[in-house]
Amino acid sequence: MTVDTAQAALADSPRKTAVIYLRVSTADQATRGGRDEGFSIPAQRDANTRKADSLDADVVEEFVEAGESGTSMTKRPELQRMLAYVREHHVDYCIVHKLDRLARSRADDVAIHFALTQAGVTLVSTSENIDETPSGMLMHGSRSSIAEFYSRNLANEVTKGLVQKASLGGTVARAPLGYKNVHVTDDLGRVNRTVEIDDDRAHHITWAFYRYAEGDSTLSTLRDELTDRGLTTRATPKWPSK
Repeated sequence: MTVDTAQAALADSPRKTAVIYLRVSTADQATRGGRDEGFSIPAQRDANTRKADSLDADVVEEFVEAGESGTSMTKRPELQRMLAYVREHHVDYCIVHKLDRLARSRADDVAIHFALTQAGVTLVSTSENIDETPSGMLMHGSRSSIAEFYSRNLANEVTKGLVQKASLGGTVARAPLGYKNVHVTDDLGRVNRTVEIDDDRAHHITWAFYRYAEGDSTLSTLRDELTDRGLTTRATPKWPSK
């Protein structure tokens, strides 16, 4: 085969196809900066699209997981949709920005990689040098283990901080309706977050518990009665009281 014939055959060969998977872990990341997709998802999309171009592949579908944790693959509907898609369509590449966008658990990583391999799909990371060579697979396994360690260690640190905060009399979350979050300064000048009775709403909540205990109210009717009594939500920087 001559050089010209080989080039012509290459030009006539169909381009490869790719799907891209985009994920951020929290709803705040998905809307940061007042944007519908925040900043991370568009950045991931641009990087993944450039990677597809470098592979001479057309992006035929994208799957966007906005505000979904990577700790469990079963709780991510877009991931499940992507795995179903590659089983039903011919796809050459699955492109992610980093492996930890795809999985934060070694077990999930193995399961996802197996599902892609069974469908004839090659996993590609725009940020990491992974491939099907022994060294590439070693890198893949190492990155996956690091992602799992980071996820578990972060969870432990968060739990430790919440326990410490509670032991000092603070509150670890937004106070329920009937209470309000306040900052209290102790004798040493340290500021601690705690809760106090919300005088504007507490009497409505007390009434609601007694009313429900009478046994003839549903949550729906109780909500309507509380609305008639004037109970409103607390205002936030984003949302007014309503």
